[in-house]
Order: sequence, then structure tokens, then C-alpha cells
Amino acid sequence: MAEYIQGINPTIVKWARERSGYTLQEVAKSFNRGVATIADWESGAAAPTYIQLEKLADKYKRPVAMFFFPEPPQEPDFVNQLALRSSEIEQLGPGIRILLRQAHARQLSLMELNMGVNPAEAKIFHDLHSQLDNSPTELAQQTRAYLDISVETQANWQNARAALENWREQVEEKGIFVFKDAFRDDSVDGFCLIHEQFPVIYLNNSRSSVRQIFSLFHELAHLLLGENGITRGINPIGEQIEVFCNQFAAEFLVPSGDLETRFNDSLYDDTAIEELAGYYKVSRPVILLKLVNRGVFTFDDYWQKTEQWTEEYESRLEGSAGGESPGGGNYYNTHAVYLGYRFMELAFSKYHQGQCSMEELANHLNIKVKSLPGLEDCLLRNNPLERIDCSNPTQYRKATNP
Repeated sequence: MAEYIQGINPTIVKWARERSGYTLQEVAKSFNRGVATIADWESGAAAPTYIQLEKLADKYKRPVAMFFFPEPPQEPDFVNQLALRSSEIEQLGPGIRILLRQAHARQLSLMELNMGVNPAEAKIFHDLHSQLDNSPTELAQQTRAYLDISVETQANWQNARAALENWREQVEEKGIFVFKDAFRDDSVDGFCLIHEQFPVIYLNNSRSSVRQIFSLFHELAHLLLGENGITRGINPIGEQIEVFCNQFAAEFLVPSGDLETRFNDSLYDDTAIEELAGYYKVSRPVILLKLVNRGVFTFDDYWQKTEQWTEEYESRLEGSAGGESPGGGNYYNTHAVYLGYRFMELAFSKYHQGQCSMEELANHLNIKVKSLPGLEDCLLRNNPLERIDCSNPTQYRKATNP
């Protein structure tokens, strides 16, 4: 008969659930138990078995040892720091809340790996600043000049996936690390967390490349405003900060001056919109948003067309494998896409320089120690930065494969 664990702090059991955003009903369902059972764990009237505690820890993405602490750990309440209304915060799912904690952990890793100082020669979040009463168009122009990427260079990238990789590299080169994950939440495209040295951006890798590109620059606008933020799609109306960030991203990716030279005022059909979207490597709603701002279409036209395109897209996905998957289904490739090659290069380099242990390396990379050789093989084979210098790549292979 399974033994129930003694010494668990019921206050932390409840705190961990609430911070993860799960209801009692959701947790009870995952354990195939009644709500009263989970409530008893949280009140101290009963205790889980060790197996149940492990499952609880995995669900909340917390270490088992934490449930024995005398009080809950101190950590920022990222959810309430986001630029959201209270009603939107309540709708934020557990998966996003857990990713917000992961993003904070990434910032702590970056602080540790870099001894608290961002190594980028130019830091866009220090050099460019804006406020909501400023012009998003002017900020977009300043940012384009800062990144030093011309529209012609952007248009010549092979496809949207290549454009996303290039934009990610350009943003990371200027001091902002960009991570990805499969959010498993259709309502969120991305989010960002500010930091004095290591602001980070997270993108929903389940989205198409063009949608991730827009989210990348929407979140960048949040950082340049000095605000945490979250993206829920392209909405031409809404909260002032979201409108600002959308206008910034649209203007940055499709500069109005350049668009004027390429659009035929007598032709505003879907074919022309699709051709322009392909040229700039953006989604059709981005082009449509530019035309709404220009007065060519109304907000009603925008909603009607985007709804039509969404239905057509979902129809095409039926019976197919779904959206883009840069990881190709391989665990290491997927994990590399999520982490980014710049972050992996940094972590592995510090390990080979003796500045962190094997266990610390695995913790930074959110991977098991035994999987480190496979991830480094992926880095050495596929690293687009072509700068990695691992002095002894077999050092931990012997330790993980005795």
C-alpha cells in the first residue's frame, strides 16, 4: 500500500496551483480524483503519496523539494506585471504562466553565464526609448536604422522562415535574447519581460513564421517602451499600448514610404495584398493593417477579410500535418530552435571554459544531463552563427556515457 508523505507544507501546495493558474477542478481531473481530495491536500487534512507529489510537481513545473519549504519562495508575479487588463489576466492559461516563470529562469541563467553584464556591443533597449505619446512610426524608422537592414535585404531573404531567423539574429545581436516554445495556447502569440541587462522575448513556435515575425517586433516595441507585454494577434483597435506596438511592428516591417512606391492605388484586391505580403515576408493582415491606417479599408473590412483568411487557412490545415515545424520532429532540433543557437553557444562555451558544471549546464539549457551530447551535436552541425569554439566537446561525453 502506498505511503502518504509527511512534512508537506499545504500552503505551498495551494500556492503552487494558484500561481500556475489551475483550478481545483482541473487538477482533480488530471489525478482522476474528486475536488475534495485536492482541497484536502491544500488544507492539510490529507497528504498525497510520493508518486502523486511527483505528478503534482511536474504539473506545476516545480521541484519536489519546494513542497517541503516552510513558506512559498519569493518570486516576481509576472502575470500581474504584464500590460493586460484584469479580465485578460484571469483568462491567461497555466501554460503561459509556466512559460513566464521559464522566461525569468532564462534571465537568471543569462545573468549567471555573463556575470551580470550583457555582452552585446550595442544594446537597443538602452539606446532607443519611447513613450506612448510618441510616434510609433518615428520609433520604427529609428529601429530600422539601428538594425541597419534595408527593405531590399529583407525582400531578398529566401522565404518567411529565413526572414524569421535573420530578424531573430539581428535582435539578439543587439542584446535581446529571443526564445521560442509551443505555447499550446491559441490566444497568445508571444510575450516579453523587461530587465536592466537581459530583457527577453518569447515567441509561440506553433504559429507561422510570418506571424512570429510580427510578434517579435510587437514585443520589441513593448521593450522599447520599458513595459512587459503579451501579444494576442494583430488588432487595429484596443488598448493604447497594444495599438502602439502593432503600429510600430507594421511600420517597421512594411515602411510606409516604401509601400507607396509599390502599391497601385487602383488595385486593392486579395492578389495584390498577397504579393506585397510575400515581398515583405509578412502576413496579409499586416498589409491590410497598413491599408486600414491609410484609409483604404475600414475596421469592418479588416475583420471581415482576416476572418475569411483564417477560415481558409484552417481549412487547408485539415488532414495535413499542420503548421511549420523548423525542428523537423527531432527532439534536439526542436529544443535548439526553442533555445536559439546564440544562447546554446553561450552556455556550452562557459561549460568548456570550466565556468559551470555539467549539472548547471543542463539546468541552463532545461535538459537532462544525459541529453547534453545530442544537443551539442545539433549545435555543431546546424549552428548558423558559425562562431562556436568548444575546446573539448568530448569532456562530458565520457561522463554521460560511462
